[in-house]
Amino acid sequence: MGQDVLFTAVSTLAEATHTFSDADMAQPFHWRKHGEGVRLGLIGTHHELQDLAATLAAERSQSGPPTPLVQQVLGQVHTAYRELQAALLGITDAEFDQEPAAGEWPLRIILGHIFTAERTFFTLIISGLAQQRAGAARPFTFPDDEVERVNGSQDAFYDLIDNQPLAAILQHYNEFHQRVRTELADLTDEQFLGPSPIWWEKEEYSLQYRLHRFEAHLRQHLVQIEKTLLLLNRPETEASRFLRLIFRALSGVENAVLGASELGLAERQTLATIIHERTAVLQQVVSDGRRLETAVNNNDHETIKQITAANPALAGAIGQNSLPLLMNAVYQRKTAVVDALLAAGTKPDVFAAAALGDLVRLQFLAGEWPGYLNLFARDGFTPLQLACYFNQETAALWLIEQGADVNAVAKNKMKIAPIHATATHGNLAILRALLEKGADVNAAQEGGYTAVHQAAHRNNVPMAQLLLEFGADPHQPDANDQTALQLAQAEGNEAVAAVLGGQ
Repeated sequence: MGQDVLFTAVSTLAEATHTFSDADMAQPFHWRKHGEGVRLGLIGTHHELQDLAATLAAERSQSGPPTPLVQQVLGQVHTAYRELQAALLGITDAEFDQEPAAGEWPLRIILGHIFTAERTFFTLIISGLAQQRAGAARPFTFPDDEVERVNGSQDAFYDLIDNQPLAAILQHYNEFHQRVRTELADLTDEQFLGPSPIWWEKEEYSLQYRLHRFEAHLRQHLVQIEKTLLLLNRPETEASRFLRLIFRALSGVENAVLGASELGLAERQTLATIIHERTAVLQQVVSDGRRLETAVNNNDHETIKQITAANPALAGAIGQNSLPLLMNAVYQRKTAVVDALLAAGTKPDVFAAAALGDLVRLQFLAGEWPGYLNLFARDGFTPLQLACYFNQETAALWLIEQGADVNAVAKNKMKIAPIHATATHGNLAILRALLEKGADVNAAQEGGYTAVHQAAHRNNVPMAQLLLEFGADPHQPDANDQTALQLAQAEGNEAVAAVLGGQ
């Protein structure tokens, strides 16, 4: 019963979390003292299951009952089976039947093939065991109707795998899998090492070999399922990877108590309760994180206040673009939202600190790790680029003096360097500091635009003069073959055109 309770708890957790995005996995959450987000709720569950599995296995080795060879192999099969369950989480019936690519099996055919083969493997074991007990002459025979005799109607089975929804097939497969574990768990080593009937291979194999085929065959087609999911545009996510680890760890507990059902009942029940409670918390955190993102986007101060009051840690929540909501609010120029999130207790990361001009925070973070100064954010920008773009002069000058890369190119399609970010507003103090530290005055961003193109577009004579002082080329064409001078002339910016034309 304890085993069923623990499986139910893990299944509930999986159903609640398998749709979590990678951004959801980063929402604020602590597992014990570890505050690395919702992902710790999952990997922490894996930790606890692994701990319990090891503890129960050690207890069993010390006080019994012993684990015979057949139970060890059944454990290997069971681990593969649990991983299959994890791989199929969230698959719709439409996806189950969809052909992933020309000549590739749909998931229905793969699962049906696995199930069909295992019915035969099981029958070979049951038949071999029966013939061993009856003292039949070797080699043992394998009657044509033996699979149906042992497992029931073949017609009903093929109707199931050909026509029934995925949930129905998984239910029957689970019943079959549990039957295999139950009926084979008590085989002696002598029986298990004894022969099975001759099959298509025309060779005699042991029952152990036949049971190992369960796992090897399942693993082979589990790889096929993984490939198929990619073809169906269902790549693994952070959540799906962790859930597979959790199901594998669960099998470790279940394997430890196979043939010793009373072992660790109280511990299994306790852990099941913990997992159920954690599932509810994780659901709430992710739900509130998404609500908070909507509130930030909608400038909904009341909802922001309500959510962060109930869970102050969510002030540091992540948006579905994998950026902190604080940074999203900064980008959207929502000063009141920024203030609300800061007041709720979120601490700016190095990128938000640069964009907000929070020199104290920048200095603290750089003291923790100097590498922050040239780190790239999820959206591809460095702290210096952000300080330059948001015209945070004090922060930008400090970052430059600390050795931030003045020629760093954004790791996104914009391809901006700090000089381009500064040219959007034309702060001459920042621009001069960049140029004096070796910024490439003719560096081109997306579209081939240079800083002097920006000066031409803005009719900014002082910026154009400073750029020319450091060697800007007003005749360098952009991707449309237009120079800064031509741009100034085309837009009627006569003052800056006169400066550029004098070069």
